Amino acid sequence: MKKIAENRYPHSATLFKFCKEALEIRYEGNVKVIDQDVGAILGYDPADCSHWKKGKKNIRALSTLRAIADHLSIDERLLIEIAAGKVGFDEAVFEYRGYGAFGMNGRATENLKKEFFKNPTRYQGENPRLTFEELFDVDRPSVSKAVESILASGKFEEAPIYIPEVCQLFPNFSIVADETLAGPVDVKTEGQGADLRVTVRYSGSDMRPYLRFLVARELFRYLVASGNAHVAHIHASPDEVLEIRANLFAGLLLIPGKMVRKEVEKIDASHDIVSQLSETFWVSKAMMNQRLRDYMENLT
Repeated sequence: MKKIAENRYPHSATLFKFCKEALEIRYEGNVKVIDQDVGAILGYDPADCSHWKKGKKNIRALSTLRAIADHLSIDERLLIEIAAGKVGFDEAVFEYRGYGAFGMNGRATENLKKEFFKNPTRYQGENPRLTFEELFDVDRPSVSKAVESILASGKFEEAPIYIPEVCQLFPNFSIVADETLAGPVDVKTEGQGADLRVTVRYSGSDMRPYLRFLVARELFRYLVASGNAHVAHIHASPDEVLEIRANLFAGLLLIPGKMVRKEVEKIDASHDIVSQLSETFWVSKAMMNQRLRDYMENLT
């Protein structure tokens, strides 16, 4: 009977799995990534690569993690947290993929324009007079207004924003912790319109930063689908715009502009500003970075 060596360094095994997934994401499925491609990042031979994959080799040296970070073009702090067991696989992959766009720009917009002009009726529906710009207007002011309305109704004035308390404002929207869940979140819907009921199950016993973001996104989708008064002023939109609005809503809800201004005045400028703010708002450093850029561009 073959003896199976004990997985002595499970977090190193998770790091290996993450690196392989990151390479898959980079190549967008156009290249089949094999184990040795991961080992090649550190110049490992097949034996060392196998040991790393199976958790027999401890990957924790800062210089090693920095080499991986340089190869994957990623913040080495995320790799340090994976190696330390502070961030699991699902969360690490989500952080690597990013929190999605907060506005229409770049290649995605150009691709949408091509699709729109090829088949405008697909998007225009019952209103053929709508232009591309009108249809695909994220309408940031309206999303921001919805967030401010929710924060005001719940009297949320200090960071961090407690997502469970926000959800309690909406009786038909509930969240449940589920340690048996395979993925990050699972959404169940019943009914429609004003009678719509949504239950969001999230993995684990505590709500990690990326789960807070995902739940906030689902809350926005619920509000829109149920015709809630907080979003009644937001016009209907194609799914591509709804996706961006959900990202923006979650970003503004978790890190409100007014609270950013307030907290920036308190931080110690001699230390890492992003780290301090991410701890204050209970979000990841990647999320804080993105939201700060967004805030500087829009001042909201």
